[in-house]
Amino acid sequence: MKVLKIIGIIILVIVIIGIVATVFGPTESHVERSVTIDAPVETVFKEVNGFRTFDQFSAWSEVDTTAKVIIEGPATGVGASYRWDSDNSDLGKGSIEIIESDENMMVKSKMKFEGYPGEPTASWILNEEDGKTVVTYTYDETNISGIGKLFAYGIDGMLGPMYERTLEKLKSRIESRPEFTYQIDQVETEAMPYIGSQVTSSSDPQMIGEVMGETYEKVFEYLNANNIEMQGAPISININYDEQSAEMICAVPVGEGASPGDDLVGGMTYEGAALKTVYLGNYDNIGDAHEDLNAYISYYGYDRNGQPWEEYITDPMSEPDTSKWMTNVYYPVK
Repeated sequence: MKVLKIIGIIILVIVIIGIVATVFGPTESHVERSVTIDAPVETVFKEVNGFRTFDQFSAWSEVDTTAKVIIEGPATGVGASYRWDSDNSDLGKGSIEIIESDENMMVKSKMKFEGYPGEPTASWILNEEDGKTVVTYTYDETNISGIGKLFAYGIDGMLGPMYERTLEKLKSRIESRPEFTYQIDQVETEAMPYIGSQVTSSSDPQMIGEVMGETYEKVFEYLNANNIEMQGAPISININYDEQSAEMICAVPVGEGASPGDDLVGGMTYEGAALKTVYLGNYDNIGDAHEDLNAYISYYGYDRNGQPWEEYITDPMSEPDTSKWMTNVYYPVK
């Protein structure tokens, strides 16, 4: 009986503590951890202003590597969202959605957890100091009520280590990133009709140049003979490229309704998201731009979504200074 009495007292004390905690406990909670990353603030912002690479540095992705993840909304900024569903009780089911984004300064998201009534927020706060970036990762919740107040007491001890691990992984990922020579941007491209010729050459750069020159000459002759006006700079669509050969479509954008001759081809250029870089100079080293783009696609977790193409903004026949030759290089992505 004495043992039962002691157990009863313990249970009563626990109940009283729980009641007191839910009535008088904190109505707000805050957790934060910081790390300094040896990288410009722009680089860090690009990582945290969306969810494409989130699993590469999130400590929670280590809890259940088989969790179902869905990324929705815009690729970056307000509206980008990340939903997960896991059989692991430590991860459960929930979502994160970016609700504020201040370029190179702050990204704030709201979070929802199945079975939990509150809607806490998580923020990345960025401050550049001497070329490095101080990253502060925060958790905030207000208007906490009921059982949520019990969680508020231990929130720092529960989340703190996960925040530290996430920052550690983010720092490691960014500081070991590839060095990109070219500025690369994600753009939206519009479809345009084109007329061109599909050709194959050896992979020797000089031979490729000769084949392309002859092919464009044939295309321009056809356009001139049929009074078809150019609607943009010449392009070449890469069909296949390996150590032995290069297959491409050398084409010129044209207006709606223009049709190709018997030995030419017509089509529409790609429409949608693409990565773009600008290459300046003669074409000897344009392969470096392609290598940068491929490395960028791999690092940032994009998927290829079509054939890359080059757009020749400068006419070599009218500009003798090769350093001024401008070529836009595009890679369709999703």
